[in-house]
Amino acid sequence: MLRLHVRCIFSLLALVAICGTTFAQDATATLRFRWTEGQALDYKVQQNTSVTETSIDEQTKKPVTVTTVTKLTLTKKWTAKSVDASGTATLELSITAMRQEVTQTVGEEKPIVKLLDSAIAEDAKSMTFLNKTAVTVKVDTLGQLLDTQSANEGAADRLQVELPFRITLPNDAVKVAAKWDRGFRLKLPPPLGTGEKLECTQTYSYKGMSGDFAVVGLGTELKTPPDDAALMPAVVPTLWTGDVFLNAKTGAYHGAKLTSKKDVANHQGEGTKFVYQSDYTEVAAGK
Repeated sequence: MLRLHVRCIFSLLALVAICGTTFAQDATATLRFRWTEGQALDYKVQQNTSVTETSIDEQTKKPVTVTTVTKLTLTKKWTAKSVDASGTATLELSITAMRQEVTQTVGEEKPIVKLLDSAIAEDAKSMTFLNKTAVTVKVDTLGQLLDTQSANEGAADRLQVELPFRITLPNDAVKVAAKWDRGFRLKLPPPLGTGEKLECTQTYSYKGMSGDFAVVGLGTELKTPPDDAALMPAVVPTLWTGDVFLNAKTGAYHGAKLTSKKDVANHQGEGTKFVYQSDYTEVAAGK
């Protein structure tokens, strides 16, 4: 486990280095995802999220600010159960390790810290989802999600928003600065929503090659923001922007470095505020 952790640290550093690379400007590439039946791919995920919400106390009528900082680290595994003649793969996702630290501060009060770690035996007992199939998906060589099966009712909707491998690829060869996009519908489940469906667009841009890795920029936006600002706290966490990395030689998804950031004023009436920022890094373990 320690060896895997050390490898992942170096992999994350390498991913950050790629983000600052100057890419070849004259390369043309035909990008495709590829899997081999029985192949198991491990990924290390680090996500740090800060939410600061100011509301009006019903009794004092004064603003109260609550800040919640979540540090999440997990290891997930995609296993290719089958691959058909067209290259479309049926894959199973499982979570093999997880650590979550949540720090909440109300006004000037002392922060409260809660930790859940699968490396702690007592915590692991409550994580009944570990090493079990969380979702089964069918994905083609362009990264398009063709089918989803899960006991979690919201999994299919979520994966339409956040694709299993983050991007879809164009049919044709691309040159640097080429752009393409996909539309999708964001469904807002309770408690923050009531099933509202919002139209969104995800735009991609080919930035070029860094060694074996094709770098694809990603941006997400609403076609039309909701009339009710109270819905925005459910929307903002899906509005990712950043870079996605694909090993152009092997066709393996290598990882992503993404962020989502937004301030929403008066989401619960005059004087209230919602401030959100999340940084997400995912990288193939041991690469």
